[in-house]
Amino acid sequence: MSFGLGVRHWFLSLLALLAVFSVSIKAGHAQTAGTLYTFPTGTSDWFRNFGAANTSATLTNSSGSLLITETSTVAGGSQAFSDGFNTIRDTPATFAAGCCGGLDLTGLSSLQFDLGHNGVSPVDVQFFTQATPGGSFIALGPDISVLPGMNTYTVPISGLTPDQITYMRTIGMNVRDHASQGNLTWTLGEVRSAGASLTSRVIADHEGDGDFDGAICNFDCGAISGGNGGQNNSGMAVVAGSLRWTDLGGGPGAAVTWGNGTQNSGGSFNTRPVDLSNYDFVTIRMSASGSDSSLGIQFYMQTGSGFIYQALNDSLIVDGAFHDLVLPLAGITGRDYVDTNGINLFAHGSDLVINVDSVIYSQGPGSVPEPSTVLLLFAGLAAAVARRRAQR
Repeated sequence: MSFGLGVRHWFLSLLALLAVFSVSIKAGHAQTAGTLYTFPTGTSDWFRNFGAANTSATLTNSSGSLLITETSTVAGGSQAFSDGFNTIRDTPATFAAGCCGGLDLTGLSSLQFDLGHNGVSPVDVQFFTQATPGGSFIALGPDISVLPGMNTYTVPISGLTPDQITYMRTIGMNVRDHASQGNLTWTLGEVRSAGASLTSRVIADHEGDGDFDGAICNFDCGAISGGNGGQNNSGMAVVAGSLRWTDLGGGPGAAVTWGNGTQNSGGSFNTRPVDLSNYDFVTIRMSASGSDSSLGIQFYMQTGSGFIYQALNDSLIVDGAFHDLVLPLAGITGRDYVDTNGINLFAHGSDLVINVDSVIYSQGPGSVPEPSTVLLLFAGLAAAVARRRAQR
């Protein structure tokens, strides 16, 4: 088939529009850059993680900085320091030490450390993370020479996989051997995440067989046909790019949560936290089939160290078609630490087949195209091709 010049131009325009929609729907993954540690008091759960034989150090607070004083018998030996497993920012403050799961930096580009020592020459330092539920050790790029005095060092996180960057159990620094300078005193003033935050984040799109995007039943799990009633994804399936289950009638519907979009059934709560403070709206694209005329939907978040339950109500037409539920988030507090986010189905009379196509957070309600937009564009292309053929 040969397109004329006009149709080719129209086709290229269509491809450009589709590229924009693709970015809006799938490529927008971002957190909010900001300060993680300032050490206002105490050590914020930082500790000596590991080290060579006969190495040691004491960690204290000095005027709002973390002070690491080496006390090694083998002076200047290599040792590593990091924040605590499941600690993601300053403590005590909003959270207790070790309460809060992994750090999620999806979409950002680097970590910044305000760091220095009292030596007379540079010392090589390996910055690292222990990521994913297994706590795998991953170096964040090559070693960096840390100079005497305080300086800012930018450490890229671009080498991490999406799952690793979504669940960083620790961040830290491994100070290499510096025997020629003896035991040193290190000062860590502040730790920040950095990068240009994008405007949307896809928590779930359920593309590919078995791609649950971390979906589990949270409560009222007996409503899921074929499920075992537990906090898992039993009784659910991923079908044609949507999460599907049959929600039994005659009682409360199931509450389904996605966490940060990576945890699949079997992980602990520590793998779920996500920072959603950058976004003002959530769009849930879903459908319901059955004999009820409509279905009450409650969107919810559990935020903060106490997992405070906050909710917004909406309704869905039961007609088998996908509809977008667009909900403003301004009234939900603590969105910088969200342990769960999901939907709770109200009671309904009949068994309903539920399909959830996507859960997308955005800075504006128009960031997610209507379900029919792409289909209409393709229909327009087909019409243009047909007209071109008719003119030949």
